[in-house]
Amino acid sequence: MTYGQAQWPQPGPITAWRTLELNASKPPFAGYWGFIPLVVRIDGFEHRPTWGPSQFTVPADRPVQVSCSMAWLWEFGRADYLLQPGEAPTLDYIAPAQQWVSGSLAPRGQAVIKGRGVQIAMYAVLALVFVAMFGVLALSLAMS
Repeated sequence: MTYGQAQWPQPGPITAWRTLELNASKPPFAGYWGFIPLVVRIDGFEHRPTWGPSQFTVPADRPVQVSCSMAWLWEFGRADYLLQPGEAPTLDYIAPAQQWVSGSLAPRGQAVIKGRGVQIAMYAVLALVFVAMFGVLALSLAMS
């Protein structure tokens, strides 16, 4: 499936339905992600649920393509999963800690936070800059 293009449902009538439970969450210390809308595509059809648990009715007798991302100025944090017939229809999406890293979409309890190392490194550099600034300020006040 090419990103941005709808994937047409497989031929033949759908004989059974099931409820897909999707829990979308943000990584810790990324509270600003809550203002960015979540985009869920199921077999190419777009939905805009809120963060947290959501339910969707999907076919039970064929594979279902599920894709999650976030949309602000552009879409980022994309993750895909192919839900097979007979597989438990419960998925977790965890948004990435940084916008240039993909998200994680997996069966319940198997999703991981991606980009955590970059986030920690950025906070460490920011802390060092502030410590250096205050050190230079304290040194200039002591010398005057």
